[in-house]
Amino acid sequence: MYCFVVAYPNAPGAKFDFTYYCEEHIPLLARLIGENLVKVEVRKGLASVDGAVAPFICMANIWVLSVEELRSTLELNGDEISADIPNYTNLAPLLQVDEVLQTS
Repeated sequence: MYCFVVAYPNAPGAKFDFTYYCEEHIPLLARLIGENLVKVEVRKGLASVDGAVAPFICMANIWVLSVEELRSTLELNGDEISADIPNYTNLAPLLQVDEVLQTS
C-alpha cells in the first residue's frame, strides 16, 4: 500500500476552508481515484509539540493500492484538481508519495 501525502504549509495570511476541503475537494479526489483508493485522512494542524504555531495548516493522507494508477489519475485530471484549490486555500500544497511499511 502507498500513501499520497498532501501538506499545506502554514504561513502568515493563510486561508483554509476545511468544510469545503472535506465536503467537496476530497470527494472529488475520491471519485477520480476510484477503486485505487483505500482510505483518506484529513488533519488540521493545531500546534507544534512545544506549543508554537503548527508548521502545516492541513495534512491529508490518501492511501492507494497502486502508485502507477495514482500517477495516471493525477496526470489525466491534474488541471481539474488544481483548478479547485483556490476554492479552499491560498496555499500551494507539498506532495509526497510514501510506501507504507507498517500500520497498527
